[in-house]
Amino acid sequence: MIMGQYYKVVNKTKKEFLSPHSFGHGAKLMEFVSDAEGMLQSLAILLAEGNGRGGGDMRSNNPLIGSWSGDEITIVGDYADSGLYDIAKTYKDISDDAYNMLLEDDYIKERLEANKVL
Repeated sequence: MIMGQYYKVVNKTKKEFLSPHSFGHGAKLMEFVSDAEGMLQSLAILLAEGNGRGGGDMRSNNPLIGSWSGDEITIVGDYADSGLYDIAKTYKDISDDAYNMLLEDDYIKERLEANKVL
């Protein structure tokens, strides 16, 4: 019997990862990719190059913004052949820092509060 596969977003370059549970999401792929707010929002902001130069950008000077730009990033499941899911357990979990980064922007904070993700 095949059980559900759990995922995390892994930055292989920086040896960091994001965990869906830290954002209030389930860890199965379709559980967290179906909701753009939370973890995927953090991922986009981590990957954003050039933030702060136009309207609609993240309103924060947090050093995490854009810190993953250009890095080798993957969404890896615990059944993946690479073994990266288990290797990533030794990496730094930046989920709480990334979530708190979202809360620095009033627009995002308001949306997370409205959707009870806080």
